Amino acid sequence: MGLVTTLYKLLRSKYAICGVPAIITNDKGEILLGKRSDKARFYAGYWGLPGGLPECGEKMEDAVRREVKEELGVEATEIKRGKNVYERLPNKECALHGIDIPHYCKINGTPTPKDETLEVKWFKPSEIRTMELAYIHKEILIGEKLI
Repeated sequence: MGLVTTLYKLLRSKYAICGVPAIITNDKGEILLGKRSDKARFYAGYWGLPGGLPECGEKMEDAVRREVKEELGVEATEIKRGKNVYERLPNKECALHGIDIPHYCKINGTPTPKDETLEVKWFKPSEIRTMELAYIHKEILIGEKLI
């Protein structure tokens, strides 16, 4: 059994993981979402907030910075922790128990899809209200009073 498979089984069955979704808005009040790759392990083809998991020893703000660069090809600045912490339980789309700590940030440059992101787009809050997003990203945006 490979290391990745072993870690996946361990995390899936025993421990919660920490996610750091990035909330990026523009001057029009739109929210930036990325469309996940069709090959993604979880929520393939869904729209969601950019972000991911901090690496061992990495501060959350640094994880946000790294993930935004990897997924959007831009620099994240003015990173601030969101108002709440959100818990996501395992479900049919994702077998992992997670704790999501959203972070607001600004970006320098024009976001373009990179890594596991197929497309990026700015959405009006009214559009997002009718969408099904990856993980609990919609609940996060509701909890942060953005949609």
